[in-house]
Amino acid sequence: MLQKRRSRWFALSACVCIMVLLITAGCLRKPGKQPSTLTYRLPTTLTVAAGASLPGTDIKYDHMDDEGAHLLIGGQQALKRKGDSLDWAGEPVSGVSVDLKLRIVWYTETELRLAGTVKIKVEDAKPEMKAVTTSSPIKYGGAVVYGLAKDAAIPGTTVTFKGAADEGAELGGISGYPYRKVGDSILWEGKLRDNVYIRLAVRVLQFDEKGLRVGGLVTLWLGS
Repeated sequence: MLQKRRSRWFALSACVCIMVLLITAGCLRKPGKQPSTLTYRLPTTLTVAAGASLPGTDIKYDHMDDEGAHLLIGGQQALKRKGDSLDWAGEPVSGVSVDLKLRIVWYTETELRLAGTVKIKVEDAKPEMKAVTTSSPIKYGGAVVYGLAKDAAIPGTTVTFKGAADEGAELGGISGYPYRKVGDSILWEGKLRDNVYIRLAVRVLQFDEKGLRVGGLVTLWLGS
């Protein structure tokens, strides 16, 4: 019975996510120069090992006991329990601000689990297609959706929508075969600025002569 309930919950969640993607993709981005400041607002889940710090922050998970989870926040001791808030804001790398709004989901003797949202603002972004070459532990990812008018670019990438053709939606700014049909994937990775890397994995939701709509996941790495 529990397994059936979980399956139904996951199916419902998937349907809701698809509906949200389709609805929020309604506005089309116009062609023109990309904004120099990129802002990502993403749902996020994070896990911190006992004795370790949340990468890029001054939050450390010390240990747990019967009272709850013991953390160090900026060197100060903090007792947290399930459902408690855990926020942080700062600039882990030059030109990038991060604002975390999290809640304690679960903790054990070995790890602390967090869920919430992250707002990432990247200044002076200049997307460049290249392989992601970083081992930075500061990593955030979440769902994104974009609607593009003809000749507009997906923010943070060089990918542009050139128009509709018999072969599918024609893309610019990518290597290899440029056409995608509904349901096809678009993969792109590159660099936004020094020590800021991005990988986009989206699928075509809809396209016509006027525009292209895509939705999927974005991953950002901050640091070398």
